[in-house]
Amino acid sequence: MLRIVQVNAVYDQQLRSPEALLDRYTTLTDWSTSIARAGAIVPVVQRFSADAKVVRDGIAYEFVTDDEPPWMSTGGAPPALVDAVVRAQPDVVHVNGLIFPALVGALRRVLPAPVAIVVQHHGGEFPVRGAGPVGMWRRRKWRQGPEGADASSFTASEQAQAWRAAGVLGSQPVVEIVEAGTRIRQVSRERARTATGLSGAPLILWVGRLTANKDPLTVLDGLEMALPLLPDARASFVFGEQMLGDRVEERIMSSAVLRDRVSMIGRVPHDEMANYYGAADCFVSGSHSEGSGYALIEAMACGLVPVVTDIPPFRAIAGAAGVFWPAGNATALSSALVDACARDLSGEREKVQRQFDDVLSWEAIGSQTVTSYRNIFERRGAKGTA
Repeated sequence: MLRIVQVNAVYDQQLRSPEALLDRYTTLTDWSTSIARAGAIVPVVQRFSADAKVVRDGIAYEFVTDDEPPWMSTGGAPPALVDAVVRAQPDVVHVNGLIFPALVGALRRVLPAPVAIVVQHHGGEFPVRGAGPVGMWRRRKWRQGPEGADASSFTASEQAQAWRAAGVLGSQPVVEIVEAGTRIRQVSRERARTATGLSGAPLILWVGRLTANKDPLTVLDGLEMALPLLPDARASFVFGEQMLGDRVEERIMSSAVLRDRVSMIGRVPHDEMANYYGAADCFVSGSHSEGSGYALIEAMACGLVPVVTDIPPFRAIAGAAGVFWPAGNATALSSALVDACARDLSGEREKVQRQFDDVLSWEAIGSQTVTSYRNIFERRGAKGTA
């Protein structure tokens, strides 16, 4: 059986025990479980404030302490972490995040030659700045780490282009696999609408932070144009961080259309989100860039038709089930919403469910990952014997 060691180099210092970390980091645990169910062995090495060993759902987690801060620096390569990975005897090492070049470089230097390394993108930009000789030196130093990897993993392969253009990612192959699935599942419309008090035919749902990148103001502009053409439709916004909260509220209150038909829900506990997804028909997003799209994945798990910006990770996630519009273009959003809402939404839900099952479910992610990583491991072995 292929032995894939997952390495996670950051942690929240407020988490006081390994068990609390595993309860919080569901992507870490669910990814591991999905890989094991697909037929691989998956030890996990996790940096933490104390050393510990925990077995959960048949997965062995080793917690390793060191002198680095909880959010490890790009230059961090703690010997204790590296040693723990080596002791786990991997065939493939899966490193969470592209922002730890020194760690990747250190692993490459000490791991046996047949061991493959895959680095997985988890959003964000490469933190390498500066022009001229200084910038060139920084990028060259950064690149020395990823060059030791055998592949990089992105939700959409196009996302690697900017990293390569900046000179901080090597020419190794890109594996296109959605970074995470979800545990959320559909609940009945009747239960969901009773629990939330929401209505609308259709009900359009936004879930995300009120930030410039998520662009709620363009979404509101599009809704203002679309809602008069959808006389029974309503829209609801679920959000946490609200850097643009005041501007969003002012925009809604200044429009008779939005004021009467858009509700601002605010923060909702995650264990209640299934009801909000279950009450809705369409999911809308105005994001200009994303690492993947957790809210979109959750919405599709509940059958919502995605009306989302035409960016690489959303295209990879939504596939043929998506209705896409150019980021920042409110008129295009209005047309996309009217088009989506005019469709047979029950038939569209079936299309969404097929896309989720085939691409976004943890079962699909586990199967795709093990197949891809086995090929990467075999290619590295073939190069070593050539």
